[in-house]
Amino acid sequence: MRTRTRNRVLAGTALAVGALSVASPAYAALPAPAADAYVVSTEALGGMVAVPPSPESTYPSGGTRTLVGLTVGPVATTSVLTANTAGNPVDGTASASATVDKLGLDLGVASVSLTGVDSTCAATPAGATGSGLIAGGSISVAGIPTNLQANAPANTRVSIPLVGSIVLNEQTTDANGVLTVNAVHLTLLPSLNGANLVIGHARCGGAEPAAAVPMINPSVAGTSGGAVLAGVLATVYVRRRNVRSAASAV
Repeated sequence: MRTRTRNRVLAGTALAVGALSVASPAYAALPAPAADAYVVSTEALGGMVAVPPSPESTYPSGGTRTLVGLTVGPVATTSVLTANTAGNPVDGTASASATVDKLGLDLGVASVSLTGVDSTCAATPAGATGSGLIAGGSISVAGIPTNLQANAPANTRVSIPLVGSIVLNEQTTDANGVLTVNAVHLTLLPSLNGANLVIGHARCGGAEPAAAVPMINPSVAGTSGGAVLAGVLATVYVRRRNVRSAASAV
């Protein structure tokens, strides 16, 4: 009888530990949701002036930032540039977006014309998704234009003779699950100082929901935390069985 009771207790313990291990959710590594976005940013190109991230929104505190037209260094546009970020620590989500209708770049050796730039990013505790798209665009070198693909698949690379390369809909994810999206990322050749130009930047990462505060930390539920709870359950089981046995004996 004692052997049968011990086997049942061990089986209950194993079941409790297994259930905890399976049920424990995998959360993002960030301590809190975060996001940032901007429409355009360039390093100094030759003798040209660098363009800081413009306009830029960062969560926290988030919100919408706009510029009505921009003419700085190689960048020129009369369109409205908009960057937006938001987040919610209660459910661990974050979002970011960057948009502009038209944007022109004069790099001296080449010129770039873009329309309908739209980058977005949305993150939850489980991960992040996004896209960085253009409705149309072209780059002209020595007066010869080359069309850029609209709504290109992620990480579409285009080589530009004598200038460098462009990555359309560039998407990268870091070790914390934070996704970075750039609609257009231009890298110049070393002979042109190897500078970078980013258009349509959106970056976001989720986190464990602030409201999700389990009795046992999910990170240890499968080991020591699970064993503690399983031990409690086993003790309750044995006590109840002893009470029933005593009642039967009477």
